[in-house]
Amino acid sequence: MRVLIRLIVVLIITIIGCIYTRIGAWFQPKDQRLSYKMMRQGVAARNFCRVFNIHVHASTDSKVSPCTLRVSNHLTVLDPMIIASQLDVCFAGKAEIARWPIIGWIAQSYAMLLVNRRTKSHAKTFASQVRERLMENGSVMVFPEGTVGNGTTLLPFKTGAFESLKGWDQGKLQPIFINVTGINDRTVDGKDGRIFISMASDVKRHSFIQQIVHIAGLRRLDIELNIGPYINISGMNRRESSLVAREAINRLS
Repeated sequence: MRVLIRLIVVLIITIIGCIYTRIGAWFQPKDQRLSYKMMRQGVAARNFCRVFNIHVHASTDSKVSPCTLRVSNHLTVLDPMIIASQLDVCFAGKAEIARWPIIGWIAQSYAMLLVNRRTKSHAKTFASQVRERLMENGSVMVFPEGTVGNGTTLLPFKTGAFESLKGWDQGKLQPIFINVTGINDRTVDGKDGRIFISMASDVKRHSFIQQIVHIAGLRRLDIELNIGPYINISGMNRRESSLVAREAINRLS
């Protein structure tokens, strides 16, 4: 019953929030629409976390950080909500999301970057899109593992997003580590908690809905966002930048 009620409430407030955001964006000056959508996304994410009783604590106050590419480990499909509850960011995802019922409409309401990964030039196009968003004083959030991990070790990083910072002195790179500190009012070891919410202990591959239902069934979830300092990547290519970012995220674990 808890799961059903939470899902219904979240769906209702999310739809209302998206409508409000779309209408509100029309009344914003063009150069302020991106910051407005990121701010409204944060409101929606905090409401989502309240309904799911997810308590998120950020290690530092860096809610707004223009021209910053932020990269993080990836535990669940709800990571964007967790991060957006604390940070004003744009997320990057696959173009197929736009065709998903309701989810695609929500993603586009909050200026999500959608890239077609099936084209040969997708990496270059993706980097260009990220660079453009950063130059609009936006902050872009990327999960370079490309998929949900197992909560224990980082998967190999995809390097496309890092190309957006190449040769651009104003661009910044910031590592983030998502950790689990408590489940159902019980303090847990970070590794055990990450394995639990990522459902890595189950060998089956879980769907988007199954992962949401898994977390919606918890009484309470406590998350720590460990936000690292900016990384100096001057003179590095995208592969070198990705390796440095990976090391930085590991140090935050």
